[in-house]
Amino acid sequence: MESTKKINPAVAALIIIVLVGIVTAATIVITVTYKSGQSKTLNALNGGSRSSETPVMPHSMSSYKDGNYTASGDYFTPGGRGSITLTLMIKGNMITDASIEMGAAGGDSVQYQDAFKSSYKQYVISKNVNDVSLSRVAGASLTSDGFNTILDQIKSDAKT
Repeated sequence: MESTKKINPAVAALIIIVLVGIVTAATIVITVTYKSGQSKTLNALNGGSRSSETPVMPHSMSSYKDGNYTASGDYFTPGGRGSITLTLMIKGNMITDASIEMGAAGGDSVQYQDAFKSSYKQYVISKNVNDVSLSRVAGASLTSDGFNTILDQIKSDAKT
């Protein structure tokens, strides 16, 4: 008599959930809207550009014009679309003030954005613009990625 092994339904469900998560994570993108009205879509997982524009280069030695700068962008998560509008005041290559407006589709995204918003300033204010790059602030990795992409746009706009 031939024996047949059946997979446990819970294990099968877990495998499906993991596969869906992998596919979803592979499609997370960030869209940045420039002051000029142009937009650029970036892959949030590797920072790769999906447009024909030259990718934003690191600003390790850059100098910036003093002033207030604002940029907005969208980013996508497994829970839906999030948006960020970032305003920075730059003086002597230092960030002297920052404000952020955020919008999320709902669910966990709202909680991550709220946690990010209440924590990000300690990593930004009184820091050299060249040294700011956020990673998983208050558990919000995708919001941090969106912030970094928008910050890159502000760096580009403010560059002397």
